[in-house]
Amino acid sequence: MKKPLLTVLSWFAFAITAHANDDVLYRSSVIVTGDREETRVPAIPEGFALAAQKLTGNPDVVHNPTFASLATGAPAMVWSYTYHDRMFGRPIHDEQGTRDRPFDLTFQFDRKRMDHAMALLGERPWLGARPKLALVVEVTDMARRYVLAADGVHGSDLRASFEDASARFAIPIIFAKEADLSALVLENVDAIPDESLARLKSRLGADEILVGHLDWETKEPGWHAAWRLPLGTEDERWEIAGVNFDAAFRNAIGGAAKRMRPTK
Repeated sequence: MKKPLLTVLSWFAFAITAHANDDVLYRSSVIVTGDREETRVPAIPEGFALAAQKLTGNPDVVHNPTFASLATGAPAMVWSYTYHDRMFGRPIHDEQGTRDRPFDLTFQFDRKRMDHAMALLGERPWLGARPKLALVVEVTDMARRYVLAADGVHGSDLRASFEDASARFAIPIIFAKEADLSALVLENVDAIPDESLARLKSRLGADEILVGHLDWETKEPGWHAAWRLPLGTEDERWEIAGVNFDAAFRNAIGGAAKRMRPTK
């Protein structure tokens, strides 16, 4: 029996849309100086590494012994690239030429070649919608202690950094509002009962919740971060120390992605 034309066209449109949405998983951006070949080509292995981590949801894929040889051949996997002037709208000043301006260089990698490369690494693409991750993060800096909130006075730079880490791994993140957090937080975020975290996760429409500490250490120096997924099948924990908060948040989202991705 033939399917109605409208049904076929609707399915085709859905398939095209789903494919287009997955394209972002094969895409990465790096910062380069100037829009010329001598800075673009050396940046491709870095772009390949970022795309591989995003596509698989595994930040450790770059440590695979086979990865370095695949990265060497990454230029053949580039399907297209685009530049965005990070100083767009600002006139050239002094003796600065366009060759010296910083650009966001975005690579779109070929799907089939990337999928083949991931298979050689024993990985596979994590396609489709990614789980939404709610964040409950307690911050102790040199001046104060607070919990990051969507509408909080403190931590706007930290929230922006978390958003960058979210895009890096294609994991949507959600910050709770201060009113929701004030009803939860006791002496510290580790004292929040799992039942309360589960209710917050449901209220925020999240699929998983990440609880963490970010503490400034003067001895290391740098930030010490400890993370956990208390509502997962196991209360998995990981940490990082002696880093800036950008690296700490990449560790948070990358670690969560690695633990949330499908195992089969």
